Amino acid sequence: PLSNAVMLPIEHRLRTLFQAQVVGIIRVADAECAVGLARALIAGGFRCVEVTMTVPGALDAIKALSEEAPEGVMIGAGTVTSAAEARQCIEAGAQFLVSPICETDIIRPSREAGVVAIPAGMTPTEIVHAWRLGAHVVKVFPAGAIGGPVFIKAVRGPLPDIPLWVSGAVQPGETQAYLAAGAQLVGLNASALLASPLAADNWEAVAAAAQAMLRQARPGDGAG
Repeated sequence: PLSNAVMLPIEHRLRTLFQAQVVGIIRVADAECAVGLARALIAGGFRCVEVTMTVPGALDAIKALSEEAPEGVMIGAGTVTSAAEARQCIEAGAQFLVSPICETDIIRPSREAGVVAIPAGMTPTEIVHAWRLGAHVVKVFPAGAIGGPVFIKAVRGPLPDIPLWVSGAVQPGETQAYLAAGAQLVGLNASALLASPLAADNWEAVAAAAQAMLRQARPGDGAG
C-alpha cells in the first residue's frame, strides 16, 4: 500500500545514518570549499555529510553534492531553522535536515518528503517535545559543553528509546564513549578538525586526514 511506499526512503535513510554512526559536518566560508571538503570526506570513507546553511551558497553546494554523491552516501543540510529553509534544502536534494535548536517546523516538510528530520534538544523536556512532534532523531547540542557522554548516559535512563545525535565540540576519539553512552549518531565538525590540511589547500591531504579521523572515531572499521 501507499504508506509502505512513503516509508521506504525514510527507513532506508535512517538505516544508512545509523550504520554510518559518524557524520562529517561542514561549516566553511564558501560553497566551493564546502564541495571540496565534502568530496574529501567521502573519499576518506564518510557516508554521511552535512553542509550547514551558514555556508554562503549552501543550497548550491547541497545540490551539486546530492547530484554526484556515490551510491550509499547521504548529503544533509545543517543549521536549518525554519520550514521555508527546510523546503529549500529538500528541493536542493538534502536527505536529512539538522537544526541546532528545537525547531519543530522542519519536521512536517521533512516527513512529507521522506527526509530525516533532526531538530535539537538540550534538556530531557526539549528532547521529548521534539520526539513527540515527529522528529526521527533528536540532536543533543552542544553535547560537549553540557557534560558529554556522562550527560547522554543520564538522559538514556528515563528516555531509552529516542534516537540521539550528539554534536558540539565532540572529538573523534570521544565517538565510542558517546555511542556506548547511548547515542546513535555523532556529528564531527570536519571543518574545525581538519583545519590544518584545509589551510594548506591540499585536497589529497584533507582526504587522508578525513580517513584518519574516521578511523579514530570507528577503530574497529579496518581500512574504512
